[in-house]
Amino acid sequence: MKLLVIGGSGLIGSHVLRAARQAKHDAVGTFRGHAQPGLVQLDCADSAAIASLLEKEKPDAVVHAAGWTWVDGCEDDPRKAFAENADQPAAIAAQCQRIERRFVYFSSSYVFDGSAGPYAEDATPNPINVYGESKLRAEQQIVAAHAEALIARVICVYGAEAQGKNFAYQVRRAMEQGQALKLPSDQRGNPTYAGDIARWLIALLERAASGVWHLAGPWPDCTRPEWARRLVGAFEAAGVRRHPQFAIEELPTVELKQRAPRPLDGGLRTPKVDALGFKATELQEVVAEIR
Repeated sequence: MKLLVIGGSGLIGSHVLRAARQAKHDAVGTFRGHAQPGLVQLDCADSAAIASLLEKEKPDAVVHAAGWTWVDGCEDDPRKAFAENADQPAAIAAQCQRIERRFVYFSSSYVFDGSAGPYAEDATPNPINVYGESKLRAEQQIVAAHAEALIARVICVYGAEAQGKNFAYQVRRAMEQGQALKLPSDQRGNPTYAGDIARWLIALLERAASGVWHLAGPWPDCTRPEWARRLVGAFEAAGVRRHPQFAIEELPTVELKQRAPRPLDGGLRTPKVDALGFKATELQEVVAEIR
């Protein structure tokens, strides 16, 4: 199987490339603004460039791991959010349908309102911010354009990445530099290793799976402070020194004054992948990659 991974320089995309190659599949990745060795530059707004790349590489499946994930930024610029998170991937899905190539899209737990989680795949979406609205719009447009598309909803993703932006890096930097982490005490969701998402996705593609799948870790009720404390313990076990002034401050979401409203009880249930016996990687193994 040959994969074209759009957004191969990002957190999930880079792990998909690695997992595909470890599984002895061929994989080509793209980037937009963050160049990485071996990746091809691509602007998802350029339909002609996408068509040319599809013709050149002839992938069996296209994995769309790009988009605009800054939740507060999306709230301030809905036009950009819907363009990058919905319209562009839906157009690529339509191109894949025309040439009979499979298509994968990464959606989000933010399609749910967080009032009654955790949520299984058959729960009714009801987003409460622009980012979630754009991801739900993408799901709807992609299914309309490509009936056999695979939509993977993910949540609280962490792991090694070139840009070092995700929560695990934030915790490690705060530990080492003696900073205080102000974290919401009432937002819950599954910490999910990007490498697990990638492995599970490759297994689903090998099974020719389609439809909506929740790819998430095993702890849907985890709060951010609980997750941070687990990471701190794992980093310390790996030899990372905790600065004496490091602290975790727990505050209710309302006091953080975040621009976009957040789902509170927004974890994901994973009955479909659980039935396949997929297992999560141990935390200690994951933090060894985060430097």
